[in-house]
Amino acid sequence: MEAPTHGLRRELKVRDLVLMQVILIVALNWTGFAAKQGSTQIVLWLLAILLFYLPLAAVVMKLSRAMPVEGGVYQWVKEGLSPFAGFMAGWSLAVLIVSFFAAAGSQLAEGIAYASGPGGAWIATGKLPALILTALACLIAFAVNVRGLHAAKWLSGAGSLLTIATFLAMLYLLARAWGTGMPSAHRSLSLAWPGLSVVTLNVFTKMALGALSGFDQSAVFSEECRRPGNDVARSVLIAAPVIALMYILGTGAVLAYIPPVNVDLAAPVSQVMHAGFGVSSLGTVLTALAVGAFNIGYAAAMVISVGMVARLPMVAGWDGLLPGWWSELHPRFQTPSKAIGAVAAALMLLGVLSLLGSGNQEASQVTTSVGIGSVCLMYMLLFAVVIFGFRSRPERPGVALRVGALAAFAVAFVSLVFEIVPLGEVANPALFAIKVGGTICAANGLGAYIYWREARRVGTLDRERNR
Repeated sequence: MEAPTHGLRRELKVRDLVLMQVILIVALNWTGFAAKQGSTQIVLWLLAILLFYLPLAAVVMKLSRAMPVEGGVYQWVKEGLSPFAGFMAGWSLAVLIVSFFAAAGSQLAEGIAYASGPGGAWIATGKLPALILTALACLIAFAVNVRGLHAAKWLSGAGSLLTIATFLAMLYLLARAWGTGMPSAHRSLSLAWPGLSVVTLNVFTKMALGALSGFDQSAVFSEECRRPGNDVARSVLIAAPVIALMYILGTGAVLAYIPPVNVDLAAPVSQVMHAGFGVSSLGTVLTALAVGAFNIGYAAAMVISVGMVARLPMVAGWDGLLPGWWSELHPRFQTPSKAIGAVAAALMLLGVLSLLGSGNQEASQVTTSVGIGSVCLMYMLLFAVVIFGFRSRPERPGVALRVGALAAFAVAFVSLVFEIVPLGEVANPALFAIKVGGTICAANGLGAYIYWREARRVGTLDRERNR
């Protein structure tokens, strides 16, 4: 299928896409969730890679070559299953990004608190700093994305390099702990087999669907790539092994310094930097630099993700499933500026709501669980395309790809069930489950309502035109 054009500018090369894969997939805070598993983290990572990460990479490479069109998973599921399934896949991806980055203020506040030392403890516990940081991040995301990918891709690239630099700092701390003979360092990289338990399954699902998902996201920009038929697939092939190593060794660094029970899920990277570099003058400076690099990388991920999500309603607008203003491009920058503004506003609103009646760690868990629960539905639809779809198309997936997609489908389904179970301490587990489950149902119910309302409207308009 030849990629169409809608006035968008082709800004992205393979190099940009590789760095984008890193910034969209590598959220080093997931090392905190994996660290909850303790000394069996490597085997659990390897299982998540085998059962979900590699099948996802193969599916994305296959579909990005077969259909290099703007909208990525929205278009793939629409073509492979149905227009309604495609709309819900795109909607679920949008819910993931908005939910995940709604906790941006909490994440950034925790990091700044660690870098500030004992005097900055109030930043982590107060809601006002988190709200201010969320608002600032949303404004930056809006301003950069309206300017276009020629600006956003440089911020994305810089954020990717800073994320890699943060990982290298964690790797240094791990190597130092290993070299000095710290028992915890050796345990953190053991090949012990995890026992089967509810906690282990919970951690596994967070690792697979949270940390190791996202190869499909850069494909949303297909029409803005120089060579969309090949470049997305090549970027997946280059980035995949690097990302896997970053997660495994990054988790080892956390466990080398922090016992699993004490891991701060809101800011594990800042926590390990503080523990590893210490409270001396030099340690404080190094911690501040490392945390600063992490926070900038996190903000850059938020910026490019807001731009990515804004393309989904833009494409739905092309199909007539949303009002036309979602697809309107800025007259100068040729970007969907109104859609970008709507996504940034939704992110800010959910960020405020997530902090009501909860601390930063619980807010982070709630928004993360809502996002992953929604994206579980998206991935179930995506893998169903390979397992059941494309019956009318000449190119059919091979047996190996279908088996991998089936395994990944099962992982996504199990992960969906576990999203209402908190991994860290929360004030009220039952209320947590209600918040997460209710928000997932409400968010996707709203998406289904919007689709059917707009589909009926479009059908009515078509009937009127045909009279």
